[in-house]
Amino acid sequence: MPSLRWRIVAAVALLLVATNVVVGAVTVVAFRGYLVERLDAELSTAANRTVGGPGGQQQPPPTTGTGSDPDNDFIGAPGQAAGTVVAIFRDGKAVLGGYTDSSGQQHGLSAAQERTLAAVPSDGDPATVALGKLGTYRVQAIGDDGDVFVTALPLGDLDAAIARLLLVIGVVTVVGLLIAAWALTLLVRRSLRPLERVASVASDVTALDLERGDTAIPVRVGPADLAANREVAQVGTALNRLLGHVARALTVRRDAEAGMRTFIADASHELRTPIATVRAYAELTASSSDVDAIHRNVERIGLEAVRMGDLVEELLLLARLDAVAMASGPTPDREPVDLTSLVVEATMDARATAPGHRWTLQIVDDHPLTVSGDPRQLRRVVTNLLANARTHTPTGTAVVVSLQRVRDTGVVRFVVANDGPPIPAEALPTLFDRFTRGEASRSREQGTSGLGLAIVRAVVSAHGGLVRVASEPGRTAFTVDLPESP
Repeated sequence: MPSLRWRIVAAVALLLVATNVVVGAVTVVAFRGYLVERLDAELSTAANRTVGGPGGQQQPPPTTGTGSDPDNDFIGAPGQAAGTVVAIFRDGKAVLGGYTDSSGQQHGLSAAQERTLAAVPSDGDPATVALGKLGTYRVQAIGDDGDVFVTALPLGDLDAAIARLLLVIGVVTVVGLLIAAWALTLLVRRSLRPLERVASVASDVTALDLERGDTAIPVRVGPADLAANREVAQVGTALNRLLGHVARALTVRRDAEAGMRTFIADASHELRTPIATVRAYAELTASSSDVDAIHRNVERIGLEAVRMGDLVEELLLLARLDAVAMASGPTPDREPVDLTSLVVEATMDARATAPGHRWTLQIVDDHPLTVSGDPRQLRRVVTNLLANARTHTPTGTAVVVSLQRVRDTGVVRFVVANDGPPIPAEALPTLFDRFTRGEASRSREQGTSGLGLAIVRAVVSAHGGLVRVASEPGRTAFTVDLPESP
């Protein structure tokens, strides 16, 4: 398949050839018409001179006996150009005819030439005839009292001029076409060079081994090529944008794979500890005959089983929420949830569970605030945030739970704030990730799985809301915004 460069050059060359052919044809036709008009003017003058004779008055034609004399002064009269053919016909018969060559020598006409001239209409309009070896002539015949005076001028010089013009046009066309093709080839090659570099960038990308997990795609279309012309800029910009999307997708895939590996490792670690504990207490129970010890071991095994069950439930909940987030089907049906009652009940439970904390409940609106969603999942959000404040702050910490409607936004805002130690700044970006703990050892000792805040974010996102955290010395606040039920 020919390249784009040569197709452009060929197309332009064909256009140039077609243009030159049309221009040349029009020029030749117009120039030939102009020359024929001039020749007709000369023919008319020569015909008048022939009819009028040397003195400008009509001469009587010679008698039949002298009409064939080629030396008659009527042929080659003053003012006639070399090669001018003159003839007189009376009653369709030639009584005089001949021409003078360039050396001044007079010649007669052949019978065939006389018959050709005799056939020319005597209406005075010029006509073109072929006179054998004399060539093509422009002829004018004028009738007067039964006599026909014929004058003919040769078209040889005119045809020669047209031939030279055609030759010049042809040579100029060929030379111009070669020069234009050469210049156009250089121009197209220079114009397409940035596009070739764009193609080279795409080829370099295909040569990269992206399966190794390397997310960096160093090749890009350079600024100089982007500024070359608008078309290359559009293609180059689109390619750079595509490479950026690919790089981000590779980064997301790498992070997802790393997160999955971490998730599996953490889940395995979380499950391995209670499983090892259950196995150890089961072995102790099997080898012990002390009834009290057996009861203690069974109780411990039950606690570890509950811990494993809670962990499995949390993992299943996150899996279901992920499936909902990725589903392309319709959103599951939800029901109105009285968030005010839910927050009040959860706060009262937290106050009873952790009496050492100072709990404060602030509800600004007099009317219940309702959101649309799953009541069990929303209760999980509230209880997880309250449990997080209770678990990760020391005794005596003040915890303020507030609920209000954000004016003119259609949003219900739920905030859990405390004045305990701040969360380390390096932990904030990943605080809502799975199995993330601010203080890992202390959290494990307190029995947390590291999934509570991940569940909060997943549930809030599934309900079309947003959760965020802000922490500084003296105040840490978790804020949840949910769309209010219409």
